[in-house]
Amino acid sequence: ATDKRINFLPPVLSLILGSNYFLTVLCIILIVPILELTIGLVFQDKCPAETNIPKYLIVTGACGIVAIALTVAIVISIKCCIKQDSIAGSCISACVIGVIVLIILLMCVFLFAWFIAGNVWVFGAQNKVDFDNERSPNYCHSTLYNFAFWIIILTYIMTVVTCCLSCCRACFGSISTLKA
Repeated sequence: ATDKRINFLPPVLSLILGSNYFLTVLCIILIVPILELTIGLVFQDKCPAETNIPKYLIVTGACGIVAIALTVAIVISIKCCIKQDSIAGSCISACVIGVIVLIILLMCVFLFAWFIAGNVWVFGAQNKVDFDNERSPNYCHSTLYNFAFWIIILTYIMTVVTCCLSCCRACFGSISTLKA
C-alpha cells in the first residue's frame, strides 16, 4: 500500500513532537510561566521602585502560557490529523501547524525585545531597591523582585547551557562522521 499522507516534517521531528514524553516536558515547563503570571499579578502594586517589573512578569508569563498552548496544539495536530491516511487531513494539519509556527515565531521576536526591556527594568532598579520600607518610593516586594531577577539569570544560564550542548553535539557529530 502506498502512503497517501504528505510528509512535511522530518521523521525525527515528527517522532519527538508526537511523543507523550514531549507533552509531559511541556506540562512541566508550563510551571514557569504560570509562576511568572501569578507572582506578577499578586504583587502588581508592590514595586513603586520600578512599576514595570510586575508588568514584565505578567506579560512574559501570559505569552509563555500561550506559546506552550500553541505548541500543544501542534502536537495534537500531529498526533490526530497527520496519522490519518488522507491527503486532505495532512494538508489541513500542515496549514494549521504553519500558522501556529508563524504565531510562535512572532511571539519569540516580541519576547526577545520584552526580555531586553525586563533586563533594563530589573537590573536598573537593583542598586536602589528597598525591600523593607513599604512607604519608600524605592520599595519593591522581595519575592517579586528576586523572582524576576532570578528568572532572568536562569534564562541566561539555560541559554549558555543550550548553546554549549549544541556545540558539543555538533562537534561529536562531525567527529563521528569523520570516523565513518
